[in-house]
Amino acid sequence: MRHIIAVFGGALGLVSVLGTVARAQEQEGYLTQHVPAPSDALELKVGTGYTQGFGMTAPGRSLPSVAGAGLGVSADVDYRLTPLWSFGGEAQYQEFTSEQNSSARGLAANLGATYHFDPNVRGDPWLRLGAGYRLLWENDPSGVSGVTVVRHGFDLATAKIGYDVRVSESVALGPVVGADLNLFFWQDASNSGSHALSSAEAGAFIYAGLQGRFDLGGTRSSGATARQVTQRPLAVTAPQPQSPIAPAAPVEEVKPASPSIAVSEDVLRTCKMDVDAIDKAPKFDFDRSDLLPADFEVLKQVAECFTTGPMKGSNLKLVGRADPRGTVSHNDALGMRRAEQVAAYLKQLGVAPSRIEQRSRGKRDAVGVDESSWAIDRRVDILETP
Repeated sequence: MRHIIAVFGGALGLVSVLGTVARAQEQEGYLTQHVPAPSDALELKVGTGYTQGFGMTAPGRSLPSVAGAGLGVSADVDYRLTPLWSFGGEAQYQEFTSEQNSSARGLAANLGATYHFDPNVRGDPWLRLGAGYRLLWENDPSGVSGVTVVRHGFDLATAKIGYDVRVSESVALGPVVGADLNLFFWQDASNSGSHALSSAEAGAFIYAGLQGRFDLGGTRSSGATARQVTQRPLAVTAPQPQSPIAPAAPVEEVKPASPSIAVSEDVLRTCKMDVDAIDKAPKFDFDRSDLLPADFEVLKQVAECFTTGPMKGSNLKLVGRADPRGTVSHNDALGMRRAEQVAAYLKQLGVAPSRIEQRSRGKRDAVGVDESSWAIDRRVDILETP
């Protein structure tokens, strides 16, 4: 049982490793390029790789002696409901080496859900959880020719994690590892009929290989990534229909208030805002759009001014910006996500959505040449609009 728990827990633990690797990339590269994510689409997945069993298949009969190292092939049919979530069924067939049989093979089927951590970039870690049913065939057990024994039971939990490398909007390839936990309850033998096992036995199978994913139909969107959705519990509402790229604003229209935010001089003066303390201002790390708890003080001042203060009834515009690294399209989307994060918090503080305009300038006005000056480019401008 210790082996089963270790294998199953280790597979789940790799999820955080994949997420950390994806977030640790400090330079714009192929895996961080922006790609529209599919939704309302049919997903077909096929994979192959190494598989092996651990634990028990029947009283006194260990899985490693029955199902040693082998090869598995899998096929999935899922419905990609949103860029983040897909739901569907998976089937996997395995051929094992076996110490106690002339051959052994397995079949497992399950229903599950898949969560994509970064669906809007080429390098997308994902996690799939499910449950189903498993069968294991033993041919000629213990040298008894012509006898086939089938043991079967419930696949209590199955977990697979992978890292999709999206070669196009609709095709992804990448590594996958997984494990499942099973309870075998019944046995069917060609020479003795069917009966329940004297005791249910727990077994696990591990899997490691490659998988291809093909998205058919549906739509492609450049919405918020899973990173910003999962790390900040904000109710981000969709922006009003508008051009996502803001026209260039006159330089004199905004005044830098910190390395991460700029506020128009009119807003600073009218609201009498205290934005001198850099540790109170919103800050964006490279290629990130989520705010930190310390960022909210400045935004609270803005919300108070536009709801009950001197600028009550006025409209405001948020312009998201990025440093010059990366493609134009990637930084346009990144700037918009930053503006949406600021807008979401202001809406929670009572600023009417109809009074907030969200735009992106991406890297168009970036002037940084090193890390210290790039940090100034990564900001959201807060402006008053007529």
